[in-house]
Amino acid sequence: MNTTNTNKIGARFAALQAPGVLLYAATVAGQLVAAFARGLIATITLEFISWISGWPIPVEPIALVIAFGPLAVSLLCLLAPPLMAPINGRWWEMTTGGRPPEQDEQEAFDNAISELQEFDPNVRAPRHWFVAEEPGHNAAAYAASMRVDRGLLESPYAAATIGHELGHLRTSDARLTSALNLLLLMPMETPTIRPLRTLPFRGLFWIASGQAVLWFLGNAWEMYWRSREFAADEYAARLGQGPALANSLEQTSLPYERSIQRMRFSRASHPYTKPRIAKLRAFQPDRTAGDQE
Repeated sequence: MNTTNTNKIGARFAALQAPGVLLYAATVAGQLVAAFARGLIATITLEFISWISGWPIPVEPIALVIAFGPLAVSLLCLLAPPLMAPINGRWWEMTTGGRPPEQDEQEAFDNAISELQEFDPNVRAPRHWFVAEEPGHNAAAYAASMRVDRGLLESPYAAATIGHELGHLRTSDARLTSALNLLLLMPMETPTIRPLRTLPFRGLFWIASGQAVLWFLGNAWEMYWRSREFAADEYAARLGQGPALANSLEQTSLPYERSIQRMRFSRASHPYTKPRIAKLRAFQPDRTAGDQE
């Protein structure tokens, strides 16, 4: 694949990200309500502590940091990836129990990247990747990092699945995922109606955590993420991994799939596997794109 064709592929995938950026902007706008709630709670709490203790606490600046800190960090993650992505990736590795690869795993990963580079020499391995001590055949992308199951590195489908995840890393998918997570002050369950006497307080803390806005926009986000799975599949297919990725999905995902009510508007993070397999097997590489310019 020549450089002209590679640039066209990159531009094509970059164009698919506009809906995600618009959805993120709507999410940040909604999070301003959460910031106000955080600031209110922080101000009341700090004023109370200052009154009880007699300490001269600088309430306003601390409350502002608590209120708008998550929004600022999230925006930095999206707009300044070199600054935030390495930290997010290392934190992801620690919190998920990942580990550095052993020599044979590093060799398997390098071989997968080399296989992808046969179709596009510009393919680059992520700067940070780690192994999840799992026997499965999965991988995931977050910030600028990739998590790879130990079982995947022992399977014949390593290049196909890694190529799919590179499709997420090549676009804003992985950065958007981490930026959304950073909007949360803390994960919280949706509050139940009962007991009624504590509902206002639980509701306020739910809003302040940032979880309420993500819950409200959850269906829209999952619809977007499902579309991005098809885009990442296409990226892998353009690297010659269409048949292999289809076979992998057929063996590792399809047997465990079940119906989901109102799938189109559901909160399922991935589309049904069968349509993905069909599109991968029907995909025809654009062999003439590089000769038309």
